[in-house]
Amino acid sequence: MKTIRALRQEQAWTQFELALRVGVQPQAVYLWESGRRTPHVTQLRKLGQLFGMCSDDISVDSPRDASPATGRRARAGRQRGEQTPGRDAEGRAVARGRDAAAAGRDDP
Repeated sequence: MKTIRALRQEQAWTQFELALRVGVQPQAVYLWESGRRTPHVTQLRKLGQLFGMCSDDISVDSPRDASPATGRRARAGRQRGEQTPGRDAEGRAVARGRDAAAAGRDDP
């Protein structure tokens, strides 16, 4: 079994070229190769046709770093009590940069 990336590189295709041949956005190919998404069955069939092999022989890894308990990817954690970037202590969005000075003014 070979990965989509290995098959694509054997053909000397870019992600963009493969995306055109399969009929998807280039970002989809990137997401497949990075393990963040898996192709739909119809897309897998098209990949099999393009590479001249059975689609069952294409290795499609499940999303990486998935937790066995939740099935979701692990998130970058913050320490308890640490604020979310871009939010104040109450969880409201805060203005940044030049707009921050204007946000504090009362006049229009």
